Amino acid sequence: MRKDNYQGFEDQLPQGTTFEDAARFFETLPTFDGSTLFGIDVSHHNGVIDWKKVKAAGVQYVFLKATEGATFVDSKYATNRAGARSVGIPCGAYHFMRANVSAASQIEIFVKTVGKLQPGDLPPVLDIEVPENWTNLNQKARVKLVMDWLTAVEARLGVRPIVYINNPMARDSLGSPKELAGYALWLAHYTSRPQPNIPLPWTRWTFWQYSESGKVNGVPSAGVDMNRFAGTLEDLQKLQVKGAVGVRKRIVAGVARVLGV
Repeated sequence: MRKDNYQGFEDQLPQGTTFEDAARFFETLPTFDGSTLFGIDVSHHNGVIDWKKVKAAGVQYVFLKATEGATFVDSKYATNRAGARSVGIPCGAYHFMRANVSAASQIEIFVKTVGKLQPGDLPPVLDIEVPENWTNLNQKARVKLVMDWLTAVEARLGVRPIVYINNPMARDSLGSPKELAGYALWLAHYTSRPQPNIPLPWTRWTFWQYSESGKVNGVPSAGVDMNRFAGTLEDLQKLQVKGAVGVRKRIVAGVARVLGV
């Protein structure tokens, strides 16, 4: 379900266009200069990936689907993580949140699947999308579910997560909660414009998923999610997990849990 990712510049679409058909109006993708870095995100839907070819194609980072809800583990996650690391592509794991499942169960499956973060990894990601699947909760409960996952995963893994979201989910479903302002934004917004429409409470994007229909050598699926990082390679390296810092934070979090503080 990606139709919501087109929303944000509704005036760009011809009057009466359904969002299901919106992709054909964005066949011309944005152009980028050297101020951003190219990356992708993948899951089992992308098939068996040749990571050497992906590296050669200029991919500089990748996000991998790890888990969804309380029971689903992506069948290609471990293989993709090992493959990306083997060719030196920084990678991060993401969890697709389900609104009808407890935060505790979604935290547990993600942490168990990802395990210890390694030096060079990207921060974990919470994927929040598909507004119609959140209607069973009121807005306050939606924000609480999100914040419970974010704060617990940061405590357990020692790294502050990134939030993946689109405009209608942030604006309409969550009400642009100020609690999210302290988390880096990975924005999903498909547009031919050179910049996405950034939803409150954020004022800038860190990653931008600008298309779901890309082609990358080494990835066999017909469509690949395409992303840009707002910075240089040095900036990306600053975002990556540092071994000593991650270990220290996990020790502090572990002690806090034992002491009940």
